[in-house]
Amino acid sequence: MSTSRYVQIRPDNIPASGKISFKNGFPMLSFTVSAQDGLLDPSTLRVTGKFAAYKDNLATPTPIQAADELTMNNRLGIYNVIESLTVRSQQSKLQCESIRHYSKFMNSYLAMTSSLQDQIGHLGETCLIMPNKSAFQKSVMESPTTDVAQTNSFSFHLPSGFLSSGNMVDLRQDAFGGLIIEMLLQPDSNVLFNLNGATTGIGDAHYELSDLFLTCEVSQFGPDMPAPSPTGAYEFNTITSLYTSVNSTNAQIQYMLGLSNVQSAFMSFVPVANINTLTQDGQATVQFSGDGSSDTELAPITKVQFLKGGVKFPADFDYTTNVVEDADTKLVDPQIIRNFVDAILPDYTYERFSISPVNSNRDYNMTTTSAGELSYNNIPEGGSVYGLGVTYGIGGAGEDFRSEQFGVSIESDLKSDRPMGVYIFVKARATLAYKDGSVQLSQ
Repeated sequence: MSTSRYVQIRPDNIPASGKISFKNGFPMLSFTVSAQDGLLDPSTLRVTGKFAAYKDNLATPTPIQAADELTMNNRLGIYNVIESLTVRSQQSKLQCESIRHYSKFMNSYLAMTSSLQDQIGHLGETCLIMPNKSAFQKSVMESPTTDVAQTNSFSFHLPSGFLSSGNMVDLRQDAFGGLIIEMLLQPDSNVLFNLNGATTGIGDAHYELSDLFLTCEVSQFGPDMPAPSPTGAYEFNTITSLYTSVNSTNAQIQYMLGLSNVQSAFMSFVPVANINTLTQDGQATVQFSGDGSSDTELAPITKVQFLKGGVKFPADFDYTTNVVEDADTKLVDPQIIRNFVDAILPDYTYERFSISPVNSNRDYNMTTTSAGELSYNNIPEGGSVYGLGVTYGIGGAGEDFRSEQFGVSIESDLKSDRPMGVYIFVKARATLAYKDGSVQLSQ
């Protein structure tokens, strides 16, 4: 009879203090699931530890309190701190999957896979997520006194194509072998921000992780589960991430993906000026802003074309948004939102959402204030959710982009000199073939 073992693994690169801090020189977190006789269920991988944040970097740093108004993106919680997630083969060091801008990916992904009840319930306990800005500040960021920092325990899962495939990983030395999980941490200034846009007294604000370890479940071979052949293939949907910026009314984005089976692509936006600064939320997924009259006023997207080799594809028509018909309407065009949702999750997996007309409308601006009703920091139901998406093929058939460019044309009311950061995530089928300890990736 097969049995399961629950494994607890310490980080490969833990300092003597046991604390990981980007500001203090430890930007990488790495775990190794060693080769062994058993099958790993990658969906059981969880990173456990404690989180604390401080407003300075003294020998005994000062905890954050209510008057400081320092916070993080409340929908992301602990995922704020992850810049990239990489999965490697332990034996060959082959990169099986690497998702850069992981926190931006998770902001859109969480809005499509969790309800507000999830976020205030089990995700609040395990991932430090809250659907409300004030509740997040009180429960995660602020300390009751200046003597002891608020320390929050977490145990978060790692959604990715490789780890969420539903397949088991053969950890034997002559099969797939062991796994290396690497997480590059975000700079402190791209995680923490002040709700009033001020940096006085918080120039050295930083976060700290401690008591870290990784847990997972490994099934051992037995009479009821004989060892499979050491030769096989591991199929999954890999996520490829790209970044660019646009700064014109008519923006053209073109990339040679080199992928043979692209399932979908989606993108989210944030002003470049908001990235990596303590004054703005660089993790938010907002609409274009800078309509010519003010940098803080929205500049809505009016027309979208998805292209393949410079030709409209898969739709041979333009997506003309409802802004063209009524510039004063605050509701976002439903077709744009539907395409965005479909690109992240297939329609047959729809179960929970936290995207709604309340947090995906145009009834806000990009001002920074803790009290302003129209500030993007105060959007209800978890904060702004917005993006563009496209799905290819029917029933997961996908599309070949090895010889033709992926492209998107975006027309908007962006008339100010205000570059917008564009985070693009492409979902494609991939296969890892393994034999005698050798691993080969085909995409």
